[in-house]
Amino acid sequence: MAYNITSKTAHVNRNESSANLEITHNRLNAVTVAGTRPELVKLAEFIRIFNDSDNALLYTGQHFSSNMRDVFLDQLGIKPDLDLNAGTSSVEMLKKLLISKLEPLRPKFIIVYGDTNSSMAAALAAKALGSQLIHLEAGVRDFDLAVPEESTRIKIDAMADLLLAPSDFCQMCLRYENVGGRVLAPGNLIVDVCRKLSEQATPIPGLELPKRFILLTMHRPENVDNQISLGLLVKHLAGVKDTVVFPIHPRTRANLAKYKMELPSNVMPIEPLGYLQFLYLLKTCVVALTDSGGVQEESIVLKKPCITLRHTSARWETILLGANRLFPLDRDDSMNEVIETMSRARITVNPYGENVAYKTTNAIREFIAEMPNN
Repeated sequence: MAYNITSKTAHVNRNESSANLEITHNRLNAVTVAGTRPELVKLAEFIRIFNDSDNALLYTGQHFSSNMRDVFLDQLGIKPDLDLNAGTSSVEMLKKLLISKLEPLRPKFIIVYGDTNSSMAAALAAKALGSQLIHLEAGVRDFDLAVPEESTRIKIDAMADLLLAPSDFCQMCLRYENVGGRVLAPGNLIVDVCRKLSEQATPIPGLELPKRFILLTMHRPENVDNQISLGLLVKHLAGVKDTVVFPIHPRTRANLAKYKMELPSNVMPIEPLGYLQFLYLLKTCVVALTDSGGVQEESIVLKKPCITLRHTSARWETILLGANRLFPLDRDDSMNEVIETMSRARITVNPYGENVAYKTTNAIREFIAEMPNN
């Protein structure tokens, strides 16, 4: 998104080398805040449509990885207009940095996505600055307050002026909670991004895959940092008859070494992947094993059966439709049998909508147009 932002209220010059902008203006209309790679993936098509002369994307830098800029530029085709380079996940620190950055810009609307610390900090900053708060991916619930993200979701939804739910199920949750803001369900932004980029995904050079394989992703600390859980994972994988392709995070690899565990011979560990490479594996695998909410969404969009390695899920619509099944690691039954059952699942319904980026953009623009002095 290499462009200059110019209007009667704002003038923005992009500094390509730093991904920061030199801004002089009276006021920006809307700022979308993201802090993690998954947020940027999901927001990509929305940002391409929504961002114009008065709207900007701010990246907090809560997460940084060596291939982050490649994801921005090469795969997603977007670039942050403002970059905090925060390098922290502290809500309080992120809030202070956001207020400092946004106070001179005085955005009328602050848009946040999901349940990250950056989203929580931006929601608090919006209230401190007197900005209207718009929450994308509102109403997602595990129904388990022991899940770290759950209280964040509930708090942001309680503060939001406009809540855009990714599914009818999430919209129903918000109505039962009787939140104060306006609730709409334009769909899940991952649909547009996943479909578009999955068409571009091609075989991974140098990676020889069997004709039939299972894809495994794991990232949640309660699974990969816990010795007991990691041991249970290794035990279950040993009973799987298919090859399991496992893009393994360095932290997980280090924990396996720390606890003196070896992956079974049917597991193929590979280095972490870019998003396009991951989508290639997802669209060609038989079943996805995961503890990621995003992978549960992407699986049903691509009509791939999914098994969630947790006691709970925040994507209940996928479970209700039979496209996803819970398999907590402390279960005694056979993971292989569940894989065999799920491999025969036929997924015919997408609960997350179509043309979601346009519907989301239109919903926000209509909301903005109704506000006084806009």
